[in-house]
Amino acid sequence: MKKAVLYLFITLLVLAGCQSNSEGSSGEKMNVEPPDRDLAADGLPEFNEKVADLPKTDLEIWLAADYVNTAPIKDAIEEFKEVYPNISIKTVGIEWGDMPNKIKLAVSSGAVPDMGHSHAFAMGAQGLAEPVDDLWEDWGEEDKFLPGGIEDVVWKDVKYGMPIDVNTTIYLYNKKVFEENGITEPPKTLDELVEVSKKVTSKEDGRYGIVTSASGWSFFGNVVAAGTNNLKFDGDNITANLNDPTIVETMEKFTGLATKDKASPVPPPQQRQTDHPVAMFGSGRAASFISGPWDIARIKNEFPQAYEDLATAPLPGGGEGSVLGGGSLFIPKGSENKVASFELMKWFVSDKYAMRLAKEEGRHPVKAHLYEDEFYDDPLLKPYVDTLQSAIPYKLEAFPEANDAWGKALRAVFDGADPKKQLDKAQEIAEQAIEKSN
Repeated sequence: MKKAVLYLFITLLVLAGCQSNSEGSSGEKMNVEPPDRDLAADGLPEFNEKVADLPKTDLEIWLAADYVNTAPIKDAIEEFKEVYPNISIKTVGIEWGDMPNKIKLAVSSGAVPDMGHSHAFAMGAQGLAEPVDDLWEDWGEEDKFLPGGIEDVVWKDVKYGMPIDVNTTIYLYNKKVFEENGITEPPKTLDELVEVSKKVTSKEDGRYGIVTSASGWSFFGNVVAAGTNNLKFDGDNITANLNDPTIVETMEKFTGLATKDKASPVPPPQQRQTDHPVAMFGSGRAASFISGPWDIARIKNEFPQAYEDLATAPLPGGGEGSVLGGGSLFIPKGSENKVASFELMKWFVSDKYAMRLAKEEGRHPVKAHLYEDEFYDDPLLKPYVDTLQSAIPYKLEAFPEANDAWGKALRAVFDGADPKKQLDKAQEIAEQAIEKSN
């Protein structure tokens, strides 16, 4: 009997140890003193006594693969750990498109990281993120953020994370090719885009007028520029609008650049659509494409010759605006380290590291006052800053089945299917997905 009791006692100790490790805290206390410098004067968050009082804590954070090893992110983490030596941080890089499924699997298994990187509103809508309204309220700096950035973390009036950057799509073109073809200004409507793209296409020079993309997110920018949305909002009531006649017409003309006008190559089938247009434009095999400000920095670094002739303009369309992009950080459902994770998020968006992300990586800040920096006097960035004011978030991502149907419809039309039939089919799936979520 005594042996059985002893065995039970040891088992409980082992289980208790496992539980402690899974929560990422050893329970050991450290004496963490404020640093002998003014953090705020260095563009950093003020010293947080609540974080300093935490026992030794291990954070595991999952960041997008093209962020995790960048110098601003790595330096922010190292400086954070110098100030809070009681917090250790393990980083994991995840491909952006794979993040939602990996988070879903982690939450369902109970082995969650302490931070994820995607669109926090979508994670909140699917029950995969912790609400953090209390931490925002304690911080008291929400009014410094661009409203669009906050939109990326809110679902039905609850905040599920913190935006790390913001962006939108614009039109990038080769001004030298345009001038050689007698075009004095960029197109302002979708019809003008079609005509200009056909005019600068040259079989002799091996050049397309534009490179289209089969990204459902990017195409939503064209939908916004055309003056409509693939969802309708009435307070918390959301309805599908995927087969809106304006969207059908926009998809027909946009895909027709490749399938009918032969002014663009048909987009390749891979999931990641961002590399092909940059390579085509940078090598002179295309005269224009639609993308975000991040590709300005990329062209400057990877294709300096193409950068010399680069010009930018708002997205052509009948209305104004585009898709609101960027990403946000969130705390996956079940993480016990909300305070430390939220504090690290504050460091990533601090003035010091937000401006480094903008200047070194083309990832633009979510705090309004940072756009007063002379860095934004660059005329190539003006269309981006102007469009940002009327950009709209891609909320269809809150409904994975509908989001998938939207992307598949676009892909199918590029492959020759009828736009109306494909969007009718996607509309039906979206209606079912929205009803199921209610």
